[in-house]
Amino acid sequence: MRTKQGSFNFHPQCSSLGITHLAYADDLMLFSRGDTYSIRILVDALKEFGDVSGLRVNHDKSNIFVGGVRDLELQNILDLVDYGQGTFPVRYLGIPLAPLKVSVAQYAPLIEVIQDFLNAWNTKTISYAGKIELIRSVIQGVQSFWLQVFPVPQAILDRIVSICRIFLWGGKFAKVAWDDICLPKAEGGLGIHNAKVWNHALLSRLIWDVHNKKDTLWVKWVNGVYLKGRSVWDFVPHSRDSQLMKRLGLIRDKLKGCFNNLNDTILGLNSRAINGKLISGKIYDLLRVKGVTRTTMNFIWKSYVPPKFSFNVWLALRNRLPTQDNLGYLYIVNRCDMCKGGLETIPHLFFQCLFAGRVWTQIRNWMGFGHQMTTLLSSIKWIMKEHKGSRLKAKAARLAFCATVYYVWRARNACRFDGSMPKEEEIVVKIKHVVYKILYSLYPHDLIGF
Repeated sequence: MRTKQGSFNFHPQCSSLGITHLAYADDLMLFSRGDTYSIRILVDALKEFGDVSGLRVNHDKSNIFVGGVRDLELQNILDLVDYGQGTFPVRYLGIPLAPLKVSVAQYAPLIEVIQDFLNAWNTKTISYAGKIELIRSVIQGVQSFWLQVFPVPQAILDRIVSICRIFLWGGKFAKVAWDDICLPKAEGGLGIHNAKVWNHALLSRLIWDVHNKKDTLWVKWVNGVYLKGRSVWDFVPHSRDSQLMKRLGLIRDKLKGCFNNLNDTILGLNSRAINGKLISGKIYDLLRVKGVTRTTMNFIWKSYVPPKFSFNVWLALRNRLPTQDNLGYLYIVNRCDMCKGGLETIPHLFFQCLFAGRVWTQIRNWMGFGHQMTTLLSSIKWIMKEHKGSRLKAKAARLAFCATVYYVWRARNACRFDGSMPKEEEIVVKIKHVVYKILYSLYPHDLIGF
């Protein structure tokens, strides 16, 4: 009621809606123009509230923030209140609040949180597949909290990618480009979100909320301060507008560019929404760069195939395992350590090597494969053709193939780095053991007859 007095002046950006305060839990923000009349009204209102309720303002935890106020007026304002003058940015719920564009340096808390998570994990004991899952579930979850609020600068996104890349590959050369890793698994990637596109997908929800005139204070404020009766689809940001509004204009144009016209845009977005709320994953898929769907990826990425097996086959298919021919820049002698009979390439290591050949012979006889294994790609295509479906035998074929590739690679590493040459019988036993173990967990009541 006190703010309805004639001498109270609203903050310039709050006058259209008559906003005087925001409250969340036990936190309260009050807004007014920077003059002593308005400040006195707010101070008196807080005192009156305290007298009535018994709840007092904690002066040690309260601050007053001002902007665009002359020094003399500022001093008069500070004389009215018992709070210290705060400085921007101030963090609230972990997010920096600032009257101007958030600088790159002010994103330091985000970088620190991500770095702290990564430092807490022992990278020596986590497999590549485990690291990918941590990046996907934990790190991208942390950054999403910021990405849904801010148009994060490219420099910060690049820094996050650099941190994740080092965590994944251990500071060594990146075996696969990050853009390729960000493709869906079906397109040959690992399903990690491209941070910039994900940022745009999350912010797209704000555009959709404004379009639907969602009953929130923020939507009303955007309409009152920026749009002023115009459609969000026609709004042209000005240089003086906030960084968020400028970025929303860019994202809006990207969304429109995915369809033929505005009507198709609205219909297309509506089909990607549930109960009026855009599904961020579907918008991400709409905005991202598309790759080529590869049927072989559906072969290796199955829920019942251990991720470390799938990841190893994935690297092998891309010819990105650190075989000696891929490490030629180190000027090392290229020779297969297991058979001493050829150059160590992916085709040789897994199929032409005498040791690997003896392992494959036993696995083929065990599984009843009538196909001579010669390359990864041709072998996968043959198994997919001859062992279709999702029943026990098809699962067994996938498991046996992926496990064989994995354990042959392990044998190669043991031979090269430990100087120990495993016997093929030991490798075959390991392969059979893991296949039987997984099949028994999937089909506890079925008779496994091979």
